[in-house]
Amino acid sequence: MPNILELIQKFHDDLEMEKPQNEDALWEYLARKGAGVLNCHAATIFEVDEGKKRLTFKKSIGPVGGDLVGMSFGYQGVVGFCAESRKALLINDTDNSPLFTKKVDKGSGFKTKTVIAVPAVANGVLVAIVEFINSIPGAFSEDELKAASMISALIARDVYIKRLDATIQQLNLKGESTINNLSGGFIGSDLDGRVIFFNPKAREIFEVGEEYMNKNVVELFQLCPDIVGAIGDVLKQGKTVRRMDFKCAVNGKTKLIGYSSINIKGVDGKVIGAGIIFQDITDL
Repeated sequence: MPNILELIQKFHDDLEMEKPQNEDALWEYLARKGAGVLNCHAATIFEVDEGKKRLTFKKSIGPVGGDLVGMSFGYQGVVGFCAESRKALLINDTDNSPLFTKKVDKGSGFKTKTVIAVPAVANGVLVAIVEFINSIPGAFSEDELKAASMISALIARDVYIKRLDATIQQLNLKGESTINNLSGGFIGSDLDGRVIFFNPKAREIFEVGEEYMNKNVVELFQLCPDIVGAIGDVLKQGKTVRRMDFKCAVNGKTKLIGYSSINIKGVDGKVIGAGIIFQDITDL
């Protein structure tokens, strides 16, 4: 029989191999594989609303697991104490535990005898409460309590990262929408000099399509050399300017372009690229 450390290692290795693609799949993996690591009959993941002090059955496997998903209740019982205190709990005799409430058992017809409950925390955020129920050998060990905390922390980390990625994507989409609706032109590149923004107004001013997107900024030289110089100064020297202008030939017409150059920053405040904001001021 493999020992508990070997089971945790296999849990980790299988996680890397399966690569669950979303939050729901990660909780499914934890419930399914976690029950195997702890050698128990059932496992439940509770979503936590710390503001309202409510728990919701997010994922549950076992004899009545499917019937419980979606049910919510205020902090109570073992999982309520775990959420409130953020402490892992091991109870091998629920009948004589003051923390255990029989409300769910009475409603579902399921008999909980032994239980481990652990807080799944990532970066200080209580992501979920994880509960493992009814040890097959008859009692959970302290080593299994530690194992439950470790594997729950692994999944909490990945869930937290996916939530961050989703937030960043939403912010990026919002930023892109804002850029596309600017009244002026905007051209921007990443730190490698790849054009990542070329908004509709910029295409209108320079009378081009989207052919410069994802190209190296040096290719803008054939469009207008001063654009390359302005973005290059920001990328290479960190030099930005305000309210400058240059002339540019556009399909046989000479246009006067008023512009400012900027650093492009990410949601964490770090510089991720360079850009110019500009307008056609020929007739002004």
